[in-house]
Amino acid sequence: MFGSAGRSPNSPPIVFWLLVLASLALGYWVITYLEVGIGDEDVHRFQINWFVQGRYEFFEHVTVLPLYHLVVATLAKWTGLMSLNGLRLVHLVLAAGVIPAYCMLCRALYPSQAALRTLQFMFIPLLFPLFFLTYTDLPALLFTLLMLERTLRQKYAWAGVFALVAVAMRQPNIVWAAFAVALIALHTAREMGVGLHPGAGATERGVLHPKYWFTLLRRSQYLLLVFAAFAAFVIWNGGVALGDAAQHPVALNLSNAYFFLMVAFVLFLPFNLEQLPGIRQLIREHMWVLPALVACFFLYFYTYEHPHPYNAATLDFYRHNLFIHYTSDITAIRILAFIPVAWMALSFVTAATASDYPVEMLLLVPFALLSFVPLPLIEPRYYLVALSLFLAFRPAMSRRATVVTLAYYLIASAYILFGISRQAFFL
Repeated sequence: MFGSAGRSPNSPPIVFWLLVLASLALGYWVITYLEVGIGDEDVHRFQINWFVQGRYEFFEHVTVLPLYHLVVATLAKWTGLMSLNGLRLVHLVLAAGVIPAYCMLCRALYPSQAALRTLQFMFIPLLFPLFFLTYTDLPALLFTLLMLERTLRQKYAWAGVFALVAVAMRQPNIVWAAFAVALIALHTAREMGVGLHPGAGATERGVLHPKYWFTLLRRSQYLLLVFAAFAAFVIWNGGVALGDAAQHPVALNLSNAYFFLMVAFVLFLPFNLEQLPGIRQLIREHMWVLPALVACFFLYFYTYEHPHPYNAATLDFYRHNLFIHYTSDITAIRILAFIPVAWMALSFVTAATASDYPVEMLLLVPFALLSFVPLPLIEPRYYLVALSLFLAFRPAMSRRATVVTLAYYLIASAYILFGISRQAFFL
């Protein structure tokens, strides 16, 4: 499906890994000044400490399956690192695996750009602080990326193994296992010359051809076992969330889509600025885009809200709640906030057109939406997989935009991590 997984001249140089290690060491040193748990850290630490003590029960406020907590507790017992900062160090060692995993994914897509894209990924301001806090997001992302990289490399058994771990760490990752199946279906169709309708040529098959489905099922069998296990869990548990289920029902929350586009617009601002000529051309060639944007504006204006109690404006220590409040509750800002929403959506279209992987990028859209729209809480951490995959699949930027983006990420990550370490705010 893609190139060989062996070592190539595009492997990041030793200075790249030294920079990664130095950044992680400095970040950990900064976070050691935070002497108390922050955000959901205490919830996760409570579950971890239960396992350290040999108490194998589910803590009622942990919404995910406690595989992450079991791994951290086991490593903490082996190493004796059971203080708060000790657990953070154990977590860091586990979470840091996401960096080589992302580099492997980028090498499967854009080998010559793997190092730069990986640096940008590592310093995404929403992501970098999570290397140093006992949250499940990065360890779960690690196995999600490994699953997708193995899928692209056609190592389907390993993709199934990594998918099982990713879903066991965060149940919503079942959506990304489905994305992996969609990638297998797409590339199997390309390999076999399958289209929606059979062509006139003798070798062309339609999408309903039995051989195509047999091949697809054979390649997807390990991922399908993960779906079966997930279905069994949902039936046994009576829902997706393990604990605190009353605050995490499955819902239709379009506000997560709007806020995702705002977040993506800010994170990828240099890239979005470079998409302006393409957006103008898109509108000139497809005039129906303008009335479609007007219709989308009215949908956005009348459905953007934040009723979840964890998104209350009074919880402004969590800075995303403050931005949600401003962009949703103040009418003038609410109207203006549609500009980045629309701009990011149009940038995605132009990016998909220019990408080496246009169909894969378009496939990304429904699965990204499925990963956060059914969730009632507006939470930027839920967007990390979609943001990471956009960064991996999108076309290259100019060198200037790449340097500006990386500098912007470094400054923002340092500011956010320092603020968190001083308990000034949280993400």
